Amino acid sequence: MLLAACPSPGGGGTPPPETYTTTVKGKVITPARAADPAKGSIITTARVWSSVDPANKVPVDSTDGSYSLQVANHTGSFTITAEYTAADGKYKTSTAKTISTTGAAIENQDIALEYGYTTEVIAKASLNTNTTSGGRISSGVTIVITAEDDHEVGRGITIGAVGPSAVIPVDHPGRIVITASRDGYRGDTTNSERLNISTTVRSFSYTFYLYQNVP
Repeated sequence: MLLAACPSPGGGGTPPPETYTTTVKGKVITPARAADPAKGSIITTARVWSSVDPANKVPVDSTDGSYSLQVANHTGSFTITAEYTAADGKYKTSTAKTISTTGAAIENQDIALEYGYTTEVIAKASLNTNTTSGGRISSGVTIVITAEDDHEVGRGITIGAVGPSAVIPVDHPGRIVITASRDGYRGDTTNSERLNISTTVRSFSYTFYLYQNVP
């Protein structure tokens, strides 16, 4: 008859995996800042949590958007996620970010939120009414859309023989500036060349009036 093996005096078998406590630090930032650290901005109305303890949602600092999240009793890697807490809907929850650690503190783990909505900008261009020809400019007007911090968030060129326009989707919250330009034309710098609008409007249509350059 075979006898069952007895456990070794020390307990034998496979030891349980080691668990750690890790402090993760960083800032919650805009997608623009994630793409270019010299532009974009931080977000001061957000909170961060880990997959180890998703109920522990830590608010970011209201002045600089920084967070310090302590993750206890974990083994190996985990993820951290940030969500926007303001009521204006400008941003959505971030993509989960994987942290690989064995317990050491981890710095500079910035988390970029996602844009909360897209605004469709429909831009057209006409000759200013004080010119002799007047009418719609047939095509080829370059439309550039920038954010308040001057990074570009959209670009298009008007096309079409009848009612030419450029339809430009803009993923950016807050206010944007639209400019129109074309070789041989100049804008009305007082009120028509630059248009400052809010992207909380889901669809926006505007006609630019340009002057023909006179030799």
